[in-house]
Amino acid sequence: MKEGRACARRPAGYGALRRAGLTRREFMARACAAGAGVCLGAGVPLPSLAAASGWREASWYKRLPGKRVHCLLCPCNPFMKQCGILSDGQTCVCRVRTNVGGKLYMTNYGRACAINVDPVAKSPLYHVLPGAKALALAAPGCNLECKCCQNWEMSQAGVDDTRNFYAPPDELVRRAKEAGCQAIAYTYTEPVIYYEYLMDTAALAKKNGMRNFVSTGGYIMQEPLRELCRHVDAFSVSVKGFSENFYLKYCRGHLLTVLQALKTIRDAGVWLEIPTLIIPTLSDDKDGIRWFCSWVYDNLGPDVPMHLTRFTPAFQLKDLPTTPVQTLESARSIAMKEGLRYVYIGNVPGHDANNTNCPSCKRLVIQRVGFRIISNKASGGTCSHCGTRMPGLWA
Repeated sequence: MKEGRACARRPAGYGALRRAGLTRREFMARACAAGAGVCLGAGVPLPSLAAASGWREASWYKRLPGKRVHCLLCPCNPFMKQCGILSDGQTCVCRVRTNVGGKLYMTNYGRACAINVDPVAKSPLYHVLPGAKALALAAPGCNLECKCCQNWEMSQAGVDDTRNFYAPPDELVRRAKEAGCQAIAYTYTEPVIYYEYLMDTAALAKKNGMRNFVSTGGYIMQEPLRELCRHVDAFSVSVKGFSENFYLKYCRGHLLTVLQALKTIRDAGVWLEIPTLIIPTLSDDKDGIRWFCSWVYDNLGPDVPMHLTRFTPAFQLKDLPTTPVQTLESARSIAMKEGLRYVYIGNVPGHDANNTNCPSCKRLVIQRVGFRIISNKASGGTCSHCGTRMPGLWA
């Protein structure tokens, strides 16, 4: 891989210190010193690396000659030269991983740009703890650049571009307990790019009897994903489209990487659900939908829930119309004919396909309005009508 160009994006925290009169070189030196809890000079005292600054040495990278580093967390963005191999001072396309003096640092550790209490179903995870609450967490940044992103203000931003809260792992677990949450959900942006923050929080949450749920685009290398699978109870992996061309043009990524992630999660025995956005003229092609549903059946099995989500104009695709309900219903019919047993329609309030029906007796088991459970006749995941056991994490 060719060495990257000088990155146009400044490292997180640079703006504030630059306004304080520091040069870029001084900022880098002080950021490194902050890791040891050092304050240099009488100008701006820096917080410790794991405290309010958000700086923490990354866990998945390789040091190269000439103070370069190779990030091993995410696949390289096919359009960005400053992704993957970074020279000293460069920041990756995710906006939150920076090479400082030959070491790779994440800049969003403990820097939450969103903390909410959400129903678990919002992830979306429909076969996981129905009716339960999760503390939903996001930190800024993303390793994809999806033109349809609903949360682009947080995902297509660095730490300097968002309003953040200092929320270390112990604070998140404390808040989750106080709110009566059974889990912590890593969502809204891309949890992969705050990997170390996620892992530390997940380990502490597990010690406190809570589960961990990750909503991701699945754009991650295999080794860190396998490690992540040992700490996560359920994944919601969003598939953006059904062709390599779609991913290249509208996400700046590769579909094959996401398909590999789905198989890795399934092979690890971690619960998996798949939301996919059906976008008019872009990802509503029946042949593409049929191909993907067939791929899911062959590689993941018939019991992986799929969520066909209605597109609403957002970010860089505001010129497209909202997905017609008929298109979603047609896509669901295709998925069911391909053998998938649990296919939901999302973002259409009141639609029957937002409910869970028993695949054996076809009767209503879990009724929802939005993400709220109205009735649940699946005690422990067993249909109360016919006794069929449905897969999921029910207890």
